[in-house]
Order: sequence, then structure tokens, then C-alpha cells
Amino acid sequence: MRCTHLVVATLICTLASAADRLNRLNVVALDPHGQPVTGLQSADLQLWEDGKPRKIVFSRFTADKPLKPTSLGPGEYSNRASAALRATVIVIDLLSDRMMSGSVIDQDIEHSLKNLESSENVYLYFLTYRGELYPVHPLPKPDAEVTPAGEPWTRNIAPLLQAGLKNLFGIKPVDDRDIKVRFELTVNALRDLGAQMRQVSGRKNLIWVTHGIPIYGFSISTQARMDFTYPLRQVCQELEQAQVVVYPVEQSMRGAGAAMGTESEQALQEFADLTGGRRYGSGRVDEALQQAMTDFRANYQIAYYSASAKPDGKRHKLRVTCARKEVRLQTEPGFYAVASLNPPDDVERVALEATTHSPFDATEIGLRAGVSPDSGAKGNMRLEIRIEAADLLLRQAQDRRTGNISLWFVAYQAAGWGQPGPPIPLNISLTPEQYETVMHDGIELHRALPAGTAIRKVRAIVVDRELGTVGSITIPIQP
Repeated sequence: MRCTHLVVATLICTLASAADRLNRLNVVALDPHGQPVTGLQSADLQLWEDGKPRKIVFSRFTADKPLKPTSLGPGEYSNRASAALRATVIVIDLLSDRMMSGSVIDQDIEHSLKNLESSENVYLYFLTYRGELYPVHPLPKPDAEVTPAGEPWTRNIAPLLQAGLKNLFGIKPVDDRDIKVRFELTVNALRDLGAQMRQVSGRKNLIWVTHGIPIYGFSISTQARMDFTYPLRQVCQELEQAQVVVYPVEQSMRGAGAAMGTESEQALQEFADLTGGRRYGSGRVDEALQQAMTDFRANYQIAYYSASAKPDGKRHKLRVTCARKEVRLQTEPGFYAVASLNPPDDVERVALEATTHSPFDATEIGLRAGVSPDSGAKGNMRLEIRIEAADLLLRQAQDRRTGNISLWFVAYQAAGWGQPGPPIPLNISLTPEQYETVMHDGIELHRALPAGTAIRKVRAIVVDRELGTVGSITIPIQP
């Protein structure tokens, strides 16, 4: 591995004022035929917030191809040695099903999943009448070892769905007629699922097959009319910050089965808009699933400084355009300032916890690593870690480029559980010459670590504290 010296210093200044905050967006770029557009640069994109232009300070195409095996030398590892993990979770919402139409949903899901070229990284749940997530093919549990499946799990999708529906159909609880109960059960389940999906870094897709969720109506338990607009926007923002993009598929239910006056259609549109997804009508699960897969392959992550810092509940419009007229962009049309952005320490804590226990390496920040015995200390090992500088937010500050990252090491024993060591904060300050070098060669760090006989692997975790992105690489240690 080529060595590039990292210059560490105190940050000289900040580009944005203290009132500004960094907003991160996922933007899908498609051509007129609906195919992914690659190769866009920051200069190709323009962004307006509330009609005012905002400079895009970071841009990265997230669907990069995996490295060729020949690009890694002996004893080298990369978190991009394989294609980026593209997790898509499908939720069949029985809680919102007012007329026991599970058989119709069953047929749509079965047809959609049978058409998939690959079921890898596709997961399926029922949302039960009691507001619980029933796993059909769940996300891996934290700290689990993930091994490739022998055959696609969707090959047996029909009996899996039938078994789930047989176990779940029955008498619905009386209190689910209360819109307050149903709203709270639904959003709590979505929050729970969003927390589970955090173990996968970057963009994730959630396809929610539902009859809708009420945001207005009379509550039996409170004996009053309820308006859930604000808490609905809060949960949408939480999902957006976790990079969960929602594709609601609204199963139609008219006549006696319809939810009158609850504005459930508006609620589903909010979920799509505020997370950057797309809303679909009844029977279009297959279309939603295929579009979600395409959007993965066309996704860019961009960031800009927003002046909208007050959590005053106001809506702020967003518009992103491309200088190439034939390119069609899909992203969030706006956001509501319903809560303060998490401080960097909190962002770092959440990212560290999720990445430490994730069965997968995080790939938002590209990492390479090599391991060898440490000649300076018997029993220690020497790690060489190279960070892809293009994946970091390196801001122009006077005559330098600055960034703020943290490095963590987690040692795992045979039981699989690991405890992170102390953080290593790195405030980066680069001259123009150094910046040009690291953009080509990466930022390389060297670290000596004790290698006890019980240690089976070490995971290095890098967090961009301002951008909120994370990269990790797991290095096996021979006993």
C-alpha cells in the first residue's frame, strides 16, 4: 500500500455560519428511458432551498462497481471488494387492512418476488393486527454471522406467505378501531424497523404495502378529534435521517371498507415525499419493487448547508436540477423543520453502535486495510488503513482543505461480541498539494494494536462527524 502522510491540525475556520447546518440528500438520476445516469459531478447539479440557491459542498455516486480482485494485494482487504449492500425491506401491513384482503396482498407479493432476478438483500415482514413485526425473511440480527444462501429464499415464497397469513389472521383487537391506537402502533413499528435497518449503511428502501394510516379523526380513547400531522412528519424525518427511502403502495379499499375523512392518502404521500421515495397505487407492488432497485443503481448522495435551523414546523421547499437537460432527478421536494438536527456527538454515537454490531461492513466511506506482525512489539499487529478522501467532506477553509473524522477499532473474540476502543479524533488540514495527493492516493494511517490470542477479527470504523457517513472494514486475525 502506498503511504500518504496525513496532516492533522486544529480546524482553521468554518465555511458556514453557526446558524447553518448540513443537509444530506439522496438524489436519483435517470435518463429518458428510466435507466441510471452515472458520471454526474457536483457542478452538474444545482440546488435551491426556498427559492434561494445553495452550494452543493459534497457529491458522491453511491452505486460504484466493486473492486476487481486483482486490485488487492496479498493480505489486503477492502470494504468495497463486493457490490454495495442494497437492502430492500417489504412490509405487508395487516394492521391497516380493514376488510381482511390479505389474499390479494399475498398474490401481489408472490407475483412481485417471483419476478426478481435475485432475492439477495431483500427482506419481508408482516405488520400484524397488534402492531408487531412478524418476520417472514428478516434482516440479520446484530452480531450475527451472515453466510450466502444456497438458493434464493423467494423460490418458496408462496408457502412462506401462506404460513404467515395462517398464523396471523384472526379476530382483530377492538381498540384498533381507535385511530390514536392504530397511528401509534404503526409509527412505533416503522421506527423499530428503521432502527433495525440502520445496521446497513447508506440508502435503504422500504416498500410499505398498506391501506394507509390516519392523520385526522375522532379518537375513542380520548373522546376528541386528533391531528397527527406533526408526529407523522417527525417519524418521516427520522426515517430520512436514517436514509430509509419509503415507497408506499396503497392497496385500494372503497365503499364500506374505506377510511373516510382520515386523509390516509395524504399521509402516504408525506412518507414518500419526505424520504425521497415514490407513492404507488393498488396492485403495483411489482412496479414499486423494480423502481426501488433501479433507484439504488442511480443514486447520488449530496450535501449542502441549509439556513433552516429553527424547529418551527415550517415547510421548506427543495429543488434540485441538472445541467444536462435529458437527466431526470428524483429527490425530496422539501422538508419540515420539526426537530433539531442531532449534534455530531450523537450522530457519531448512533453510527458507531450500529456499525459495531452490524453483520455487514459499512461502505459509505471507502476503506482498504492490510495487517502484518508489528516488528516493534512482540504479540502486536500493525494495521495500515487507507481512507478514500473523495468520500469525506473536505471543506475549503482559507488556503486549506479541512475535515473532521473519528477512527475507532473494535476487537471481536470468538463469541462474536466486540467492544470499541477509545475514539481517535482526526482534524484534517491539507495544503492544496496534499489535497491533490490524497484525492489520488487516499489518506493512509498506521496503527499498532495488541493481538491477544482470543481476538478473531478487528473492525476499523471511520465516521465523518459532520457528514454523518461511516465506513468500516473487518480484518480477520489468524489464531
